[in-house]
Amino acid sequence: MNNRTKELITAALVFVAAILLAMNTTRYFGRIDMTETKEFTITNTTKEYIKTIPEQVNLTYFISDKVRAIAPAAGQIEDLLFEYAANSRGHISTTSVDPSKNIMEAYAKKMGITAQQVQIYDRNELAYSTVFSGILIQYLDRTMAIPFILDASNLEYELSSKIQKLVENTTTKIGLLSGDDQNTVDYYFSYLNETMKNSGEVIVVKKGEAVDPEITVLYVLGNKDFTDSDMRYVDEYIMNGGKAVFALDGVVVDMANNLKASKLEDNPALNMLKKWGITINNDMVLDKYCKKITMRGQLPMNYPMWLSINSKFVNKDNPITAGFASLDLMWASSVDIAPVPGLDYQELFSSTDESWVLSDYITGNPYEAFTTQNLVQESKGSHPLAYAVTGQFPSAFSDKVSKETKIIVAGDSDFLSNLIEYTESPANLMFAENMLQWLDNDRFMNIKTRSVRDIRLNKITDLSSRVRAILAVYLVNIFIIPAGIIIYGIVRYIRRKRKDA
Repeated sequence: MNNRTKELITAALVFVAAILLAMNTTRYFGRIDMTETKEFTITNTTKEYIKTIPEQVNLTYFISDKVRAIAPAAGQIEDLLFEYAANSRGHISTTSVDPSKNIMEAYAKKMGITAQQVQIYDRNELAYSTVFSGILIQYLDRTMAIPFILDASNLEYELSSKIQKLVENTTTKIGLLSGDDQNTVDYYFSYLNETMKNSGEVIVVKKGEAVDPEITVLYVLGNKDFTDSDMRYVDEYIMNGGKAVFALDGVVVDMANNLKASKLEDNPALNMLKKWGITINNDMVLDKYCKKITMRGQLPMNYPMWLSINSKFVNKDNPITAGFASLDLMWASSVDIAPVPGLDYQELFSSTDESWVLSDYITGNPYEAFTTQNLVQESKGSHPLAYAVTGQFPSAFSDKVSKETKIIVAGDSDFLSNLIEYTESPANLMFAENMLQWLDNDRFMNIKTRSVRDIRLNKITDLSSRVRAILAVYLVNIFIIPAGIIIYGIVRYIRRKRKDA
């Protein structure tokens, strides 16, 4: 056998091997994820779960070709879907389709996939195009959709939780109850309302009415106008094993009346919590690490009444705050506990050690904020602002004891309100979703929290650390890199001169 024949046989074998390898990529699959939290690689939690699915799940990615050209995330989404199929042992199939090419636009929209307009540069001209980038999940005769997605960083959580709901045929019912007659759910908590619709069926609970025991998680938002009878309904819901988020105020601030602050003393909602060993104090926590506020005719100024929670002061052991990104509170009150037998308390987050508390003289006036430090030097330090509580709760109105359940209590209702638009605090809604998942089913909480990070320099709240980081960036980009290039050029020039000589 001559060399030419050997080369042809070798080439043929390599070609056949390549084909066989390609045919087996759906069974044997691997890739390298260089992100710090491995947010583009499905976790063992998901891998173990999808192997147990009784029937096949079909994932259809409706993706416009125009999106592929402008959004790298489209490829990341397809890779993650492919990884689901590769790790499922045949329990999941995935396909990508451009609805406009396959005459499936009407079908996609009917199944809950939405089209959005995006800006596209075509031949150096700015144009608008309507595109699709949504995922349809099908299991037996049941379907769910991710209407539009262009960010793969939290996709695994979205997919896994929705697949679980389809397979187990469960629906999350989310109750929203406002305790302030002026700050209704539709008016003051509309962003929260819309966000919660992505996680389940939202039910607006009215004051003075019984809470449906079928509600999975109840959000109690504010407490200014609650009565004892209102609280009896909430207490009854908890006694039946209901789970709840209590975002309540020890102090209310009237934005329409020059930020006048008033204590909510002898409040029925706060009195009910005291029966469970939780006290939301009638005070206001102020912190040097804070948001800014713009008063009429003035430049933005630091407003210590709007706290920015520092990652050093959150509980890294609880899934709700384990992957903490950021959180802002507005006019928050401190929270104390006096443990009740049968209940377990976990602090979730607190103010920084540069905070202080107003309890006698309380004001929302930003011009008075920093001067109040001198009046309450003894209160300087970190103060708890939220707790997660689990166990069997004693009734506040009878001798009943609840089933095993859990609640979350925060000394602020405004951090879940539409104020987040003014304070630029979208991460608050992500935190609201984290609370929901922990209360409902925390199987996939490790997936959701691992990708939640904020590495922007302007989010470094420690002043000295922030200055050092900024100086390091300036030093590297303005001096070190240019100096390195210059030195390299000089060395190269000297070597060339010596070589020529």
